[in-house]
Amino acid sequence: MMEPTFKLWSETNPAARLSLKPDLGMRGWDDLNEFEKDKIWRHFINKKWFKESQLLFHSVSHLNEKYKKASFGELTLNHSGPHIESGYLRSCCLANAYQDFVSIFHNNVENVVYELLSIYAYVNINQIDMQNSEHYTDIATKKEYIESAYEDLDKFAADFNDIFEQFSLNVVLTRRGILFRQEKKIIDDVYIPVISFLSGTGWKGVNRDLNDAFSKFQLKTPQGYSSCVTHSISALQAFLQIIVYKKVGKGELGNLIAEAQKAGLIPNDSFTSKIFKDIESILMEERQKTGDPHPKKEYANEKTAKLILNLIMVFIQHCMIN
Repeated sequence: MMEPTFKLWSETNPAARLSLKPDLGMRGWDDLNEFEKDKIWRHFINKKWFKESQLLFHSVSHLNEKYKKASFGELTLNHSGPHIESGYLRSCCLANAYQDFVSIFHNNVENVVYELLSIYAYVNINQIDMQNSEHYTDIATKKEYIESAYEDLDKFAADFNDIFEQFSLNVVLTRRGILFRQEKKIIDDVYIPVISFLSGTGWKGVNRDLNDAFSKFQLKTPQGYSSCVTHSISALQAFLQIIVYKKVGKGELGNLIAEAQKAGLIPNDSFTSKIFKDIESILMEERQKTGDPHPKKEYANEKTAKLILNLIMVFIQHCMIN
């Protein structure tokens, strides 16, 4: 039977897909194809990471030990080692662990790959220096040992985050571990309800600026992040203009908030009023500093652009509840 050629709106319109799935252009590991995974692997190899070594052996062995039933590193598990010679692992053990690491990286699902990478990051922490730091009360000496302990992890994290950001992957490596760049809970509890609310009639001006904000964020450039800030604030301004005047085009942000509160169109209790005032102050300062319509003091970065987007989405959500 011939498949119908009819396509849904979201299948033919990238902007619509963006609105329906506001993920800020970030992807999970499972969204990558084999070519992309291999390219990421080669970038790490060129940075001298994931070499056949005791670090890789300990990473795979720890993964096997932690998840005994799954035993993701089968070659390492079935190998009769570890074989120690003069205090070092023999090449047969290292080679098997390397092959397991390569296979898991290229062929396994996101949770397994990220768990392996987090273990690899952990074994790059110098545990002796960490233990030594606990023996000192002097802040300067303690800090010196801690910085030394994290030196290799910090180097790995710098390369990891650069590579993952350029492939729009949704995690960042920190001293606390691998964290989501944008928490799924924020997407589920804030972004999706707001996008659904704005899908009704009458919000065209808001959606236009929000879609532009999301698109500019996805460029992953200083210019894109600055444009994201501008469009995000414009979206909030359009939202308030529609609430107060039923159309886009009239009113500045501060006045709009006051008028909407006075008319009972948005929450007006003392706690909410303070929040709105603080948000307004933050947005105006950031628009002046990094936004497009004004001479920039500096370009925005990913962290700033995401903060502004999150503030505005929370603001709109709070107004929806009223």
